[in-house]
Amino acid sequence: MTKEKEPIVITAMGAISPFGHGIDTLWSALKQGARCGTPMERVWSELQQSECPETPDNPGEPVWGMRVDSSKLVDLLGKRGLQYWRTGTKFLLGASVLAMQEAGLTSENVDPDGLGITIGSNLVGFQSMVDYDYTAITEGPHYTSPMEAPNTLANAPASHLAIRLKARALNTTVASGQCAGLDALGYAAKMVRDGRARQVVAGGVEELSPAALWVYLNARAISGGTLQKAGLPFAETSTGWLPSEGAAVVVLEQAKDALARGARPLAELAGWSSAFASSPSLEKRAAVLQRTARQALEAAGVSADEIDVVVSGANGLKGQDQAEALALRDLLAHNAHVSIAPVKGILGESYGASGLFQTLAAVCMMKHDLIVAAARKNDFLLTSATNETFTKALPWPENTQGTVLLLAQDLFGSASAIVLRRYND
Repeated sequence: MTKEKEPIVITAMGAISPFGHGIDTLWSALKQGARCGTPMERVWSELQQSECPETPDNPGEPVWGMRVDSSKLVDLLGKRGLQYWRTGTKFLLGASVLAMQEAGLTSENVDPDGLGITIGSNLVGFQSMVDYDYTAITEGPHYTSPMEAPNTLANAPASHLAIRLKARALNTTVASGQCAGLDALGYAAKMVRDGRARQVVAGGVEELSPAALWVYLNARAISGGTLQKAGLPFAETSTGWLPSEGAAVVVLEQAKDALARGARPLAELAGWSSAFASSPSLEKRAAVLQRTARQALEAAGVSADEIDVVVSGANGLKGQDQAEALALRDLLAHNAHVSIAPVKGILGESYGASGLFQTLAAVCMMKHDLIVAAARKNDFLLTSATNETFTKALPWPENTQGTVLLLAQDLFGSASAIVLRRYND
């Protein structure tokens, strides 16, 4: 007889987002459908003056972004070392402090050798790298700051977090584009299941810097225009992503360990899968995303007909949204009760952090029995979607297991899927 696997559960969450510090501000924004955004005027003017070969479809119009107010992070983190950290590192440490507090994990009751870290992040160190190289080339290597050198590395946020938490079990940074958040979460669950760590802080973090925005512009993921037309999931009129920044964090551990220390599991991470589409064609990407979802569902031991909510990765970029729409129409063909919740229409596209923000949204929906920023499957029509299509708050369907599918796909072909469900002891 095969031994049944011990459930891997989420026991705490933390967030630093454009809506404020903590989970409550994030959940409030999702319930209200409250989008926010500011014109990135300074960054925009810098890019206009550069020799960037690619320009937006609407030159001269502002690029919009969702920014975090980081002025109060000092109250959460203290002043020590703060001046040497990138903004994204501050975001991650702030979200992690909140999560650890909610989990009831302190230096007195955590074994450093049993605490691990996995972080999804792509571009947090990119601006430091650009600035460092520019100074070295234009002024000379002796004008560069030794204190800035560590910030040029992709794993700088995770490394600073490990130092602060004294985590020694493992420290991994995943940089798989928009899939990084879900991949970091899936990898963390595997590390807990394999006994590599007792608890893992799994998070995602990105920051909006001139260098990051340059990447998004050149990838033709964003363009100038109005806020009302930016980042509308599945909408033909959308002008592309509404880029965002921030950090989202969860604490993962085995259910038996959580219950033994008196913690209350918030949700079970039941399945994870990832894949890569070797062809950029719409049909190929849709097929790979659907296969990834089915593999994650198989790992969780549930069928596509049992999904209650799909927390979609759709972000308002036409090609990506079309691929997901095709995948979902086939995947959910026989599921009559499922709802689609493309939360990036409210939260924005935070790249490597998006998967964790999707996770926080999913757990909050389970907790409150309320599906936000959503539409029922029968209302899910790619050609007629507008900025009002996915703003409804729907009650959770009755007599269901509480199963959520989270999806992500990257511009370059990667796909990831996570299955969450309510924890039943």
